[in-house]
Formats: sequence, C-alpha cells, structure tokens
Amino acid sequence: MTNDEIVDSLNDLVKINNDRINGFEKAAEDIEDTELASLFKNLTSQSRKFRSELADNIVRMGGEVPGIEETSAGSKIHRAWIDIKSAFTGKDRHTVLESCVFGENAAVEEYEEVLEEEEIPSYIRQTLSTQLDELRQTRDQIATLRNATE
Repeated sequence: MTNDEIVDSLNDLVKINNDRINGFEKAAEDIEDTELASLFKNLTSQSRKFRSELADNIVRMGGEVPGIEETSAGSKIHRAWIDIKSAFTGKDRHTVLESCVFGENAAVEEYEEVLEEEEIPSYIRQTLSTQLDELRQTRDQIATLRNATE
C-alpha cells in the first residue's frame, strides 16, 4: 500500500465523519426529543474530533484533506435516510434511532476495512483503532436507546 493509497483511505474516513457531522447536526435540529438532540450534538463534536485527528495524519503523510462539505456516496445515503425517515414519521424516536444505527454500522464497517490493511503505519493504526472503539460504543449506545423504544 502506497502513501497515496493510505491517504485515500483516510480521506474516505474523513468524508464519513463529514457526513456524521452533517447528519447528526440535521438530526439534532429536526428531533423534538431534547435527550436525543443533546446526544446528537455530542456525536457531532465526536465526529469533528475524529475528523481533526484524521486530518493531522493526512497532512503528516503529505496529503490534502477533503473539505467539510465533501461526503462519501454511502454516507449521503445515510443522511438521506435520516431525512426521509424524519419527514415521514413525524420524527419518531425509534425510527430516527434506527436510521442512526444504520449509519453507524456503515462507519464501523469502513473503519474495519481500512484497519485490515497491513501497511498502515502504527501511529495511524492506533488513531483508527481508538476511533473505531468509540464508534462501536456510540453504535451500541444508540442501539440500546432504540431497543428501549420498542
């Protein structure tokens, strides 16, 4: 794996975090549930932190970081999913949480795929592993909230 390929993989993760930022900001604005709005604001902050850490590694490798408006195709689907579900369900708590779990699963899978690459430098691997652990905890927290609404 070349430096350019590593930078490309990290840029894909930046784009996923860009979408998490956009998706959770939108969800926080749209949801009438104050507990969820607070959670989504915290997850927006988490995503900004992840994006910043990834950007530091990209720059360290001589790459360019995508702008905040750049998202991945799969992540756009996640954001649209939240928008559609919110619009048709009257911002139903369970449905919004289900959409968020869907998106968090996609983010976890993307991180896992990048970490499968053996040539990732150890300092980047450590950052990605830490972020993946937090993403899994977030996904599980959201799933627990979703399950409590059933």
